[in-house]
Formats: sequence, C-alpha cells, structure tokens
Amino acid sequence: MKKINIVFFTLLVSFILIGSSKIEGFAAGKDKVQTFDGLVIGDPIKISVQGKTAISVEMVTQGKRKTVLTQSVDTEQVDSVLTNLQKGNLVDYKMSDNLVVIPSNPSNTFNKVLEKGNSSNAQFDTMKYGAELSQNNGTPGNMVAAGWVYDKTKTTITVGDGRIITEDISGRKLPEPVKRYEETYKVDKNVDVYNVNTLDYSKSSVSTFESIPITEDYNYTTKERQAVYIVFDRNYKQANAAKVTAIYYFTPQTTTDGKPVWDVPTRSYLLKDKGLDPVSGISYDAINATSPTTAPYTRSTEPFEIVKDTFYYVGDNEVSVYLFNSDMGTKIKSDDRLILFDGGWPNSGYQYWKNIEAVGFDPRSITDIMLTHGHLDHYGTTIELIKMIENAGGSVNLYGAKEELIGIETDAMGNVWNIKGALPDSETEIRNRAINYVYDQYMDFGNVQILVALTPGHTPGTTSSIFKIKNPDNNEWVSFGYMGGYGFNGLYTPNETNGYLRLGFQYGLAWLQQMFDVDYVAPQHTNQYPIVEIYQALKAYNNDPANSEKQLTMLDALSKNEFVNFLEKRYSVATNAKSDVADPRYKSIETSGPYKTGREIGLSNVKATIVDSGKIIRGFDSMQNVNPQIPLLKDGIKINIDSYTHDPEGWYVQFNIDVHDSYQGYLPDNGPVESIRPIPGTPEILRTQRVNSESEAREILDSISKGETYYIDLTKASAIIVPENILNTFRKVD
Repeated sequence: MKKINIVFFTLLVSFILIGSSKIEGFAAGKDKVQTFDGLVIGDPIKISVQGKTAISVEMVTQGKRKTVLTQSVDTEQVDSVLTNLQKGNLVDYKMSDNLVVIPSNPSNTFNKVLEKGNSSNAQFDTMKYGAELSQNNGTPGNMVAAGWVYDKTKTTITVGDGRIITEDISGRKLPEPVKRYEETYKVDKNVDVYNVNTLDYSKSSVSTFESIPITEDYNYTTKERQAVYIVFDRNYKQANAAKVTAIYYFTPQTTTDGKPVWDVPTRSYLLKDKGLDPVSGISYDAINATSPTTAPYTRSTEPFEIVKDTFYYVGDNEVSVYLFNSDMGTKIKSDDRLILFDGGWPNSGYQYWKNIEAVGFDPRSITDIMLTHGHLDHYGTTIELIKMIENAGGSVNLYGAKEELIGIETDAMGNVWNIKGALPDSETEIRNRAINYVYDQYMDFGNVQILVALTPGHTPGTTSSIFKIKNPDNNEWVSFGYMGGYGFNGLYTPNETNGYLRLGFQYGLAWLQQMFDVDYVAPQHTNQYPIVEIYQALKAYNNDPANSEKQLTMLDALSKNEFVNFLEKRYSVATNAKSDVADPRYKSIETSGPYKTGREIGLSNVKATIVDSGKIIRGFDSMQNVNPQIPLLKDGIKINIDSYTHDPEGWYVQFNIDVHDSYQGYLPDNGPVESIRPIPGTPEILRTQRVNSESEAREILDSISKGETYYIDLTKASAIIVPENILNTFRKVD
C-alpha cells in the first residue's frame, strides 16, 4: 500500500509539474502569486521528475498541516532551495498554480524569518522592529513578533520578555511598574493558531486561540514561560491598524534559570546592599546573570541621554551601544546623520531598537553603522538592522577595520604579514558591505566628530575612538574616550602567535593615554566602566522629591578626566608582575614577555630621543567616578574584575620615545606592534618603573626636554629603569 501511494504521489507531481506554467523570478502564472507564512515541521523530500527535481515539505501553514510542493528546478539548484527548510524555521514563501514559486535566486524560495529549531533559548522580536516577512512588490513585508505570552483577551494578546521594573536602584518605588519591552496586539477573529512541538515536530497541530497558555507571572523565579511567534497582516507603516493573523505557540514551554535580573550590570557594586536572593540564598551582587546569547532579557536596561539631543546610550546592561544624532549644519534635514556605534549581541536587537525609539528616533533612520571589532557581541545585530533599514527604503553606510575584515597584509612600515582578522569567514555580507576606516583623523558629522584609531591586541583589527560632541547647552565641545578592545582574554599567556597582540594591547592603551586628553569615558562594556550604574544613580537622585528643584544631567553625574585611569587598569593587567600573583591564568609581560628584539636581557646606556613632553601616569584607582553630588556615587563605583590592580599610590612617567637600538617596531615572524603607525623610526611609548610619589615622578619629568637625546637603561620588558638617584634616570648625551 505504501509503494502504491508513493507511485500515485509521483504521478500526481509529474502531472502538476508538466502542466504548470514555468515561472521565472516572481512572474505570475495563471493564478495570482500569493505570499504565505508557515513553520517547517517535517524534513524536505526531493522528487525527481523528467530530469528535474521538486521539493515537498510539511508545514503548519494556511490554517492547517499541509505539504507544500515547489516548482521543479535543475538538480544543481536543489541545495539552494533547501537552505532554509530546517524543522522549526518560520519561513515565508510565494505560491502560484498551487506550487511554491522558485525565484531567480533559488536560495530565496523559502525566506527564513525566525529560527526555533530544538532550542529552548528565548527569542524576542518586537512588532515594528526586527525580522519581517519578505517584501511584496518592493514594499516592506508584514511584521513579525516573538516573545513570551503574558496576557490575552478575546481580541488581544500581550507579548514581551517579562522584564518588569518596580523601583529605582535606591529602592524607591516607581509610580507604576515599567514593562519596557512588552506589547499588546489586536488579534484578527480568523487568526490561525498552531501548537508547535519542539521535541517532536511531527506532533505539531492546528490549535485555537483559547488554547494558548499564559505565562503565570512576571516574577523572575517563574521558570516556565510560554513562547510564541506572531505574524501580522500589515507592515510597519500601518502598525497601528495591524492585526495578528497567525500565532505559533511552542510546547513544551521555555524554561528559564530563575535568576534575578537588574537594570545595572551583573554583580554590580550597586547591588552590594540589596541582600540575598530568597530562592538561591546567594547575595544579589554575587549572582552572574545568564548569558545574553541565550537569555538577552537578563541584560536589558533603559536608554539614556548623555549629551542633550545628540549622544545617547541605547545598549543593554552588558554591551554599550551608542547613538549619535548629528546636525551637519546645512539646514537641509536629509544631510544630517543618525549614527549607531557598535552592533551588540545578536539576540538583543529588540532591546536596542526599542531603546532607540524610546529616545525619540526610528532605527530605520540610521544612516551609518560603525563597528569596533569582529566579535559576535559587537556585530551581532548588524545585518538584521541593515535589512530592516533597506526593507523600509533606506540606505546605510557600514564602517569597519580592514585589518578585521580581511586581516593584516602589511603594516605602515611596509612589512608583509598574513594575519587573519577576527571576523568569522561566514560573515560575508559584513565583509562585502563595510567601508574601511581612515585612521587617526576625525570623521566630520557636524556637531559630532569621531576619530577611529587602530589599536590591535584584543583582536588584530580592534579599533578605539575619540568622540567629540558639541554640547547644545553652551556650544562647547566635550570629548569621550572609547577603548574598543579592553578585554585581555586569550592573551593571558604568551605563545608562538600572540606575542604581537600582547605587546600591541599594551601599546594601544599607552598610545591612547599619551595622545588624547578627553573629558569622559565611554566604555565598550559596562563591566569595564560603570556608565549604566552612573545613570541609575543619577536617576535615583532625580527621583528623590528632595531634589526636584536641583535636577542633574548625565554630564553632571560623570566625573571628568577618568580616561587615563580607566586605561591604566588593563595596562597593569597586561604588564605588571602582580597579575601573575593575583590570577594564575596570567603571565605578565614583565615576567613572561614577549621581549622586544634585542632586549631579551635588557639594555644599558642605550641612546633614546624624547619625542613628546611626557606624561605623569598614576596607578589605577579602582573607585571610579567619585561624585559627592550624588549619594550613590559619593565613594565611586568599584568594578571587581581585575580590581587587584588598584594602586593609586604608584606613579610612572610615560614618554613617546625613540630608542636607538635594533628593535624596529614589530616581532619578526609574529606581527606588528608600533609599526602599525606610519611614524618614522616607529617610536614607542615607554614608561619608567614605578615610583612612590607624584613628586618623584615630577622630578623625573622636569629633568628631560622634548627633542633631546639621553642615555637610559631598560629592563627586558622595556621599562625605563629608575636608579636610586632618580635624577640619573635620563642621562644627557654630551
């Protein structure tokens, strides 16, 4: 009986395929081409007919369980058609004459919108922003949403990520709870509902709206939560009139780990007085929230303005994503730019885009995206955002570092290298779209100026930046320093290939310290500098009725001149022997190198020319952003990661200096360090050994003159040796 059915099915398919009109692109046959959405619940089957192949696949779609059949294609195109036909994929497709249309690019036959698979990971997508169905005749496709179900009536359904805020960080109750990423949708009376079984997709079935379970409550301890995909009948331009036409709800329910979440970062200093989690019994400030790759809601936070009408924080509480609203000064609105700096985690786009909306902008209006390096948490939403912008008829410039996109082929001194960048090979679209940065000069966006500097270390193509922003309150420029690769991860111990990155990391930090005097810190991650905690402390201050007549801004809350101190923490981590003692993973440059060519045992009486006027650098002070105006900041914020580097009693003198020896700014057979910059002689940025007071550092600095040549002694780690008589640190050449 089974064989007869297969033969009959094959004959039927042959009849349909032979009798159907051949459609190139999306040209219609006899019937009008229609677009449908569906969720794949079966494995695709290949059917050979007269030298060609058609694909059948079972879905829940068009209000039923249904096997859809494609037009026939040449055998070599079959794999392209199969690209998105994985069980659990929400796809859209076009049909004509009862067959799925094969477009000119067969991989677009089934457009993957969302991907559930067998994953229990939480997925979120807001109605207006994020994944959408394919375009129809050049207009944006209908909207799609995803999240957990928290309420429903006969005509509405409420979906979100469960994030609820009831009090500020000081413990003061908010006037009413805030559900930042929750949305309520109108439901069409003829809505199609499907129960999708992620353990066994073959058991998926048509269901009813009344059967959709609701997540019990908003408490973080509620582990079972009802996940859904939702499809609408309109695109974002008619969002207010849109109704839900399809709901795919998943069984079994999504399971969370029941950990608490906060607007401030995981293990924040501001949580130290919040007591114990009643479920785990662990102190709140000791609980590490779930990774944002699997649970982005654990890292959500509200956006905030940093410089009035111009500079905003729109990231989560782990990755800093910044938005610049630039005025080009031409009085032609279309000349102005909306710039997004960094791409963030791949699952967190719904947060970033809702945050952008919350500060008054449409993320589809973004004109420029600037990437910092090729790690997933910094480019994760980029392509989805670009598609969203282009689907709306916009265009966007994407900027990235050549050294990250294609690798380091040569350095500025003409040395040839073959070093791969960190961006994965699979990210071809980013690689093909990106415009290479021009380094060490400001990009002019009118009232926003952005300098991008190559600072390899964290990755081969890591870039850092200086932001200059005109404050509209007084028309004065304020500046922010951004270190684009602060993490020393992967560089703890030297090996045959990472030596140039270890030294490059150290050099990049010192170069930023030496070259720029900036007002404020703009961190890349919130566990590097407490920018989100500063805002939450400011919010608590402004929420206090006692301060209603003396409201403060973010510029009031941020402490000035912290950039050098911020960089010093990681300079110390990479360089100083105390790292070896404090963390067994670390092997500092001081003790383990690599040591620059010719200095493996140090140098004595080597000539060196001072290129700049030098700077006094204080050891790292772990209490960052001390601000007596704001109670929660009166003692500053301590970030525990690598806080052992705390040494405010230590002092150094740092120089841009050209040492007259055999070292040429790179490690042979390894990679470039100072030679990434086109400076004759590739001067280094070196510092003295630690001295015990600012006055001693001042004595050393006052003993030298820019442009003069001196004899100095160097350790094997290229530190300038300070003798007992500190005035003999630099000895004048006769």
